[in-house]
Amino acid sequence: MTDTTALEALAQTLVHAREAACLTQEDLARRSGLSVRAIRNLETGHTARPRTQSLRLLAQALGLQPGDVGRLLRTPRSGHRPGPRPTALPASASVSVSVSAELPASPRPRLAGRRTLLDQMGAHLRAQEHRPGHQRLAVVVGPPGAGKTSLILRAAHTVRERFPDGQIFVDLHPTASAPLTPERLVGRILRSLGAASDPDGPEEAGARLRDLLSRRRVLVVLDNADTEAQVRPLLVDDVRSAVLVAARRELPALPGQLPYRIGALDRPDAHRLLDDLVGGARTRAERSAATDVVEACARLPLALHIAGLWLTTRPHRSLRDLAHRLADEEQRLRVLRVGDLSLQDSVAAHYQGLPPQITAALNRLAALRGDFGTEEVTARVTPSEVHAADLLDELLHRQVTHVSGTDGTGRARYRLHDAVRLYTAHCLAAPPGNHVGPVPVGLPRPMLTPRPREQRLRAAT
Repeated sequence: MTDTTALEALAQTLVHAREAACLTQEDLARRSGLSVRAIRNLETGHTARPRTQSLRLLAQALGLQPGDVGRLLRTPRSGHRPGPRPTALPASASVSVSVSAELPASPRPRLAGRRTLLDQMGAHLRAQEHRPGHQRLAVVVGPPGAGKTSLILRAAHTVRERFPDGQIFVDLHPTASAPLTPERLVGRILRSLGAASDPDGPEEAGARLRDLLSRRRVLVVLDNADTEAQVRPLLVDDVRSAVLVAARRELPALPGQLPYRIGALDRPDAHRLLDDLVGGARTRAERSAATDVVEACARLPLALHIAGLWLTTRPHRSLRDLAHRLADEEQRLRVLRVGDLSLQDSVAAHYQGLPPQITAALNRLAALRGDFGTEEVTARVTPSEVHAADLLDELLHRQVTHVSGTDGTGRARYRLHDAVRLYTAHCLAAPPGNHVGPVPVGLPRPMLTPRPREQRLRAAT
């Protein structure tokens, strides 16, 4: 066994033993008397010549069996110092070892209906790094309000201990800002990883980032991804790092990804989420009103979370009071706002990132409350059946529609996601002279002006 292979085996045995004992690195440090830094270096292979006494202390603290203790102690002891370990940085590199812990707090409410997804995602991100053809890239895609960010944060927190060299979080499209370009994203992550000097141009920056991600165990979490180009600089073969993405659209051109598509909760899970937030006794006392609230929220996790907070901060108000307020479709998105949480803002951010031909089509289709297909699109948006079929695909990939069934000939039928329909129909003004009829798919985005009522509300505030 080579020195490098022995160090790999040691690191693997330590990580597996600690996780099997349900211990964090901090817990193991307290039990063994070693420092957290020493344990981290052993688990990542940065310690080229582990001390026998340190390994004995760790084995005792972990309660390892004799065979496992033997594997720990069978590490290089000769005077020959092994060559640079793949995860160790060369002495000449202009990078200081830095551990970034940037993950926002894990969502507190239980993620009803997402347990299976979380387990699958955790298994994918924990998988052995060197398994042939395995790329530790997971992409979560879904409509606005489906809880993509909450899901990736919860998943990231469940595996963070497997990435001791850093956990990096980047919002690729912050509110009221332009989306991050791939070049800006690379620079942002290099700084988080401790890059000491500016690289000479984007090509060198990308090469340096790939080198660091290949040598370290880093978890990169990207929120609000718009394009494959934003993620592609992070993809490296044979990596120890992992990438977790919440995307506003399908990213089919990313190689090796494990995609997760989420949407509205099923009814039992939606009721369970509202029960968790409001209290089972309160929802059972008004079961009919609770059902109306769940359906008005279109069973979206964000909408239900906001509704639950609205009720918990108003214990004197009934569920029926909220159900009555949500019954008005024109005001529903405006009602679903608590503090800095807003379903309308979530949909608006998604809408504003859409290309002009998609927003133009949405303006024409928003009046359709039920299912639609090629015939309706050719009547309202474009006379070309080929363009209509392509547009339906694009609406689906952009997470503004979902497949609702099939017609008598087996062709798919579509429906706008409810929050998208409400936003387009009631939170935007129709462009002047906008009549229902065929328009080219490439129609420029119309000028959007507030409705008179919205102007009065803004003036009042």
